[in-house]
Amino acid sequence: IVRGAMLLFAEAMEYPRLWLRILGFYFSFVRKFGRIHPDMPSGRLFSHLDSVKLPAEVKLGADFAQEFNAAYDQLKSEISTALREPNAESILISCFAIRAAQCAAVWAFGWQVGLLAGLLQFVAAPLSLTGSFIRLFTNLSDCLIHYALNISAFLICSVMLASSPLQLRLRIDMVFVIAFFTIDFALNLFVYFRTAESWNTARLVKHIAYGTFNTKTYFVVVLGCLYGLEFDLFVVVLASCLTKCISMTGLQQRLLNMCGWPCFAITFYVEHRIGHMPRVYPHAHKMHHYLHDTTAFDAHIYGSGLNEEYFWILAETLPCLLCPGMLFPYFLNGTTLYSSWTNKGAHSRTADGVDLSTTGCFDEDNFHADHHTWHRANFGSSTAPLIDLYFGTACPGLKGANGRLYAIHSDNQDSNSLRVHITEAGSTSCRIPHESDSPHKSSDVHPVVAVDHEGSSGAEAGDWRSRVVNLKELQEKRSVDAGGLWVALHGAVFDLSAFQRIHPGGAQVLQMYAGTDATKTFDEIGHSEKAKLMAKKRLVGILEGHQPDDFVVDFMAAEP
Repeated sequence: IVRGAMLLFAEAMEYPRLWLRILGFYFSFVRKFGRIHPDMPSGRLFSHLDSVKLPAEVKLGADFAQEFNAAYDQLKSEISTALREPNAESILISCFAIRAAQCAAVWAFGWQVGLLAGLLQFVAAPLSLTGSFIRLFTNLSDCLIHYALNISAFLICSVMLASSPLQLRLRIDMVFVIAFFTIDFALNLFVYFRTAESWNTARLVKHIAYGTFNTKTYFVVVLGCLYGLEFDLFVVVLASCLTKCISMTGLQQRLLNMCGWPCFAITFYVEHRIGHMPRVYPHAHKMHHYLHDTTAFDAHIYGSGLNEEYFWILAETLPCLLCPGMLFPYFLNGTTLYSSWTNKGAHSRTADGVDLSTTGCFDEDNFHADHHTWHRANFGSSTAPLIDLYFGTACPGLKGANGRLYAIHSDNQDSNSLRVHITEAGSTSCRIPHESDSPHKSSDVHPVVAVDHEGSSGAEAGDWRSRVVNLKELQEKRSVDAGGLWVALHGAVFDLSAFQRIHPGGAQVLQMYAGTDATKTFDEIGHSEKAKLMAKKRLVGILEGHQPDDFVVDFMAAEP
């Protein structure tokens, strides 16, 4: 007990230092993307590539990718050394309980108690502090511009409509709350049935239940804080129109450039890479990825997990509470509501035959849906796939998105540069193969594999401790047809042939790493003790030239 308490205390002392390291990484690198291309920070490069006549070519600086990835790996190693692997499920249960208590507190005792109750998440998940703070900064410019235009619209309406008898007010009352959640739920159903691949009922219900709690309790808290406030509808409409205008004219991005702040595609990529960092991931962003794949019900207005929302809750509520009647929350701005609508389609796995002409479809290539399958790929926005391709974080097999194919290669005339060729996709699909495109369409049609009473996958009889698997044999076992789907983890080899049918992360990711040593990916995604115990039943042998470590050592010491 004393030793455990000392370890907890030592880790607690590390958190402030790690918070500063994470924030330092974020604010340092989001400002350096001009080294890739001078027009990348402003977003003009992405706009140009969307409109340029194809085929086209663009030249990029090559050295920044290596610098960024090296600094990322260094920070990742530093955090992994300083902290033990947390129990992700314990964090999730604790923080869901805290959010439920926060929802109850804000409605029963008022916004002050509700907002204070939310601080408990940083006790249960300390690294969610930086995750939540960075998530705010990724879209903070949009929020600040919203409130600036909100004030402008209020002043304009105060002058022009001062003598008008027409008063249209929007009141946050129970009718509004019920209507808001009902409409949102209906839109989620519409997007699912209109655009998404069909799932079995049990799987869909699980996503509806989990996704609704993970994403909509945000609004339970926000609406509870704002309950009883009234907003002038003319101000809401005018501010929304002004926001749309400065966005369409490019004025908003020019203002950000003057302040030295990069476009959303860059801030989102850097924030998202940090969110998936080992040790950091279970504290916050994993809540957005807890279930395999994604639906409209898993889409938050800002595409985040429950533990990344605290500072956004403050940004939505405190200005309105300090200036009642003048300011209205950012989520009610028309452009934000539209972003929430597009996010539903972007978080759906688009079915075959559905494209952007279908109402509710906003990612026909499944760029972001594939991120929810692979987890450690496609970190960026589907509007800027070039970033993932440049940093080497695109999904295996990804060739492009939005009707454009990208090919990156070295510049023969300049060793410090890369050249990107962009061509029209035409009839070529930008989608990468998915489970539904493979011969093994579902768990019902996987080839039959011998499974013993413990659930092992038919590894050869005998004690796995005495068997040595060489690298060539491992590399040959890439499918059931090849004799098994084998993966190496922490110096041991596991046969996952049967397990792929029930893997919570889906069969595709296991098939991708079949025949390889997937230790790094396994650790970075984060797995519970229960998951590791499940792996014990599928041990084949020891990987030649490797010394078993981590949880495999415990298996070695256990009774045969």
